[in-house]
Amino acid sequence: MDGIADMGGTLGWGPLHPPQRDEPVFAEGWQRKAFALAILSSRIASGGINTDAFRHALERLDRAAYLDDGYFGR
Repeated sequence: MDGIADMGGTLGWGPLHPPQRDEPVFAEGWQRKAFALAILSSRIASGGINTDAFRHALERLDRAAYLDDGYFGR
């Protein structure tokens, strides 16, 4: 694959930097809460989360929106 969501496999982005062993999962407390709310709301609204459909929707975003909005903006 060579899509915007596959930056680790896309030429020109440089090497991957895996997380450090002691690196927190979320940099700030609000990010943990936002992630939990997103997961819960998607399960309630759709009767169950469809991870493949969600990823496909993200991959269809134009390049500028995908990169400029950041993880929590998407």
